[in-house]
Amino acid sequence: MNSLPGIIQSYVDAYNRMDVAAMLACLSDDVTFCNISGAEVTSETSGKQAFAELASFGVQAFASRHQKVVNVITVADTTLIEVDYSAVVSVDLPNGWKAGQNLQFRGASAFRIAGGLVVSIVDQSGHSQKTG
Repeated sequence: MNSLPGIIQSYVDAYNRMDVAAMLACLSDDVTFCNISGAEVTSETSGKQAFAELASFGVQAFASRHQKVVNVITVADTTLIEVDYSAVVSVDLPNGWKAGQNLQFRGASAFRIAGGLVVSIVDQSGHSQKTG
């Protein structure tokens, strides 16, 4: 596996700790974010403030969450990571996930870096496998 660029490793570590401030420290002010599940865009943000609001909601929505990086490909300013994702939902969510539900799925994220900061994140997953 190729090594993960330091700024992305810092972001993933902060994500796993549910540390929004540390996540934001990795991002440019004009960062864009897009989450795609199945073939549908489920959330999009533009700018650090909008990302902060989404990330804060994510911290409240999950009792725990973890991304384990299983593959890394970097070409020029873009790094693709494949992750095994697991989480426990803490509150009933609009997408049908229920409090206490365990989630596990394989996903991927594309990070684009400029000036030493993340300027774009696209998360993509198939339909999640739900247990419990």
